[in-house]
Amino acid sequence: MIEKLELMLLNSSSLKGQLSPLVHDLYAGLLRTSEIAKSYYSAMLAVLLFCALVPAVASMSTPMPQKVVHSWNACSLVVCEPAEKGIPGRDGRDGFQGLKGEKGEQGLQGPKGSLGPPGKMGPAGPAGQTGSQGNTGPKGDPGQIGPRGIQGLHGPPGNVGPSGPKGNIGPQGEKGVKGEIGLKGALGPPGPQGKIGVPGPPGVKGSVGEKGAKGDMGVKGLQGPPGPQGPVGKAGSPGPKGDKGTTGERGIKGDSGLSEVNLLKTKVSALEGQLKALQASFATYQKVATFPGGRIVGTKVFITNGYEGNFDDLRQRCGRAGGQLAAPRTLAENDAVQKIVVQYNKSAFLGITDLKTEGTFRYLNDQPLTYINWLPGEPNNNGKENCVEMFSNGKWNDKSCGEKRLLVCEF
Repeated sequence: MIEKLELMLLNSSSLKGQLSPLVHDLYAGLLRTSEIAKSYYSAMLAVLLFCALVPAVASMSTPMPQKVVHSWNACSLVVCEPAEKGIPGRDGRDGFQGLKGEKGEQGLQGPKGSLGPPGKMGPAGPAGQTGSQGNTGPKGDPGQIGPRGIQGLHGPPGNVGPSGPKGNIGPQGEKGVKGEIGLKGALGPPGPQGKIGVPGPPGVKGSVGEKGAKGDMGVKGLQGPPGPQGPVGKAGSPGPKGDKGTTGERGIKGDSGLSEVNLLKTKVSALEGQLKALQASFATYQKVATFPGGRIVGTKVFITNGYEGNFDDLRQRCGRAGGQLAAPRTLAENDAVQKIVVQYNKSAFLGITDLKTEGTFRYLNDQPLTYINWLPGEPNNNGKENCVEMFSNGKWNDKSCGEKRLLVCEF
C-alpha cells in the first residue's frame, strides 16, 4: 500500500499541490521510520490522502471560489494530533533522499522588479555593412569669387575650320557710274572656225528694190574676126560674061550689138544697186527690232520684251518667234546679254542646261560649250539645279529650271 501511495503522489502533480507542508513531512517521516511505525503512518497517510482527494474532486466538478472560507478540516485534526502525542521521530540524518518530484507548472509572472544598476559595457560589435548611397544634398550656395589668376600663356593657333556653307546671293547692287572708254585693245588672234550652224527658218520675202541708175557705157571691145559672107546683092546690069571663079570659104558669124563683157558689167551694176538697197532696209529693221531692249553682235541680235517665266516657257516663246534662248559663245555676246540684264535689273535664263547628262552643261543643240563665265564655286547643283542664269555682273550660276527669270532671245 505504501508503494501505491508513493506512486500516486509522484504521478499526480495536482495532489501534491493540494497537500500541505505537514503532509509532505509526514510522508517523509514514513519513509524514515521502522516497520512497526509504518502501519500507523500508513493509516494516517491514507486518511490524509482521502482528505486531499475530496477537495480535489470537488474542484474538478465545481469551480473553486476565489476567497478562502475558514472551516474545519479533517486533515488539520489528524495532522495536529500526531504532532503532540505521536512517536518522536528519529534523527533526520538517518533518512535518505526521496525521489525527485516532477517539474511544476510555470508560476504566474511576478511583479516587475526595480531597475537594476547599468551593466558593464559589452565588447564592440562587428562592423556593420556599408549603407546605401544617400540622396544628393541640396546645391550649396555659390562661394565667393576667388582672386584673379595669373594670365596664361598664349596657346598655339588652332586649326583652320572647315569652309562654311555657300552664302545666299546678295541683293542687286546699284548701277555704278559709267566708266571712261578704255583704250582699244590689240587685235586678238583669229579664233577657230566654228561648226556649221543649223539652217535657219526661211526669211520673209523682201520688198522690190528701187530701179538702179543707168550704167556707164562700157569700153569698146576688140574687133572681132571677119563675119560670114553677106547676102547676095541685087542683080546689076548685065556685064560681059566673065570667067567662072572658084568658090570661097564660109566666114564666122560676127557679134551683134554689145560685147559679152559689157553685158556682165551691166548686170553687176544692177545687183550692186539692189544690194545697197537691201542693206539700207536691213539696217533700218535692225534699229527698229533692237529698240529699246536689244543688242547686236556681228550677225546676231539679242532682244527681250521684259517677260518673265520658267525655262520651258521661255524656250517655247523664243522658238515660236523664230529664234532661241540667248546662249553666249563669246565674251562680246556675253557682254551684250549682260547689258540687257542690267537694263531690266533681272537675272535671265540662258540656252544652256545639263538635263541630258547631269553635271555636263551644253547648248540646246547638244553642242559643247565654247565659252563659260561661271561664278566661283559654280556650278554646284545645289538642290537639282539643271538650268543656267546670268546675273547683272555677267557671271553664270546653275539654277532650278522651275524658277522664273527674264526672257532674252537670240536671232
